[in-house]
Amino acid sequence: MPFQTLPLWIQLGAFFLAVNAGMINVLGLVTVLHQSVSHMTGNVSMLAMAILDWQPATIMYLILVLMCYVIGSFYSGLILGNSHFSLTRRYGVPLSLVAFFIVLCWLLLPFFPRYALLWACVAMGVQNAMVSHYKGTIIRTTHLSGVLTDLGLALGYKARSLEVESKRVILHLLILIGFIVGGLLASWLYPYLKLNAFLIPAALSLIMSVVYWVIYFHYRHIHD
Repeated sequence: MPFQTLPLWIQLGAFFLAVNAGMINVLGLVTVLHQSVSHMTGNVSMLAMAILDWQPATIMYLILVLMCYVIGSFYSGLILGNSHFSLTRRYGVPLSLVAFFIVLCWLLLPFFPRYALLWACVAMGVQNAMVSHYKGTIIRTTHLSGVLTDLGLALGYKARSLEVESKRVILHLLILIGFIVGGLLASWLYPYLKLNAFLIPAALSLIMSVVYWVIYFHYRHIHD
């Protein structure tokens, strides 16, 4: 089907996944080491600086951060077998894993804060790898570089009077807005909930998992 018929529930799913990532990233930034966990670009830059200054402890920790993100993506690849979105795949499983890893992070933060955040990195790796492509569009819900690039491209195409698929633009805008909303929520809730704020994105991931299972089995019932 053409991209213009992208279902509303998929757009909402992308929005709430971005909310989830926005919350986790802000919570990673405001706790302990001000560590970014939803995207790895800054962490790779920090690793390069740590190598140049030869800070072995920091080097090892940042390597663990990167490895945990990769491990999360590995789980998604192992479970789903394909990065192209399809209702025949069981996205409820990786969504449940995201919730589980965030809860692990929350449990360990009071005792091992540096290493607790590694579980949040695993969670974000799982989430980001769940759906990478849909109808030729690369979808990333844990960072915004690609989203902002595609929005800029769309504006450039419009300026040249070229055709731009509105649903594609709306999808990217929803991801951008969702990430901002998630960041705002986490920034607002953290002073009141402290580390318990991690339970909010964990609960959101679990709710999304349940909702997806309902959609999945309804789809199976219709097409069987």
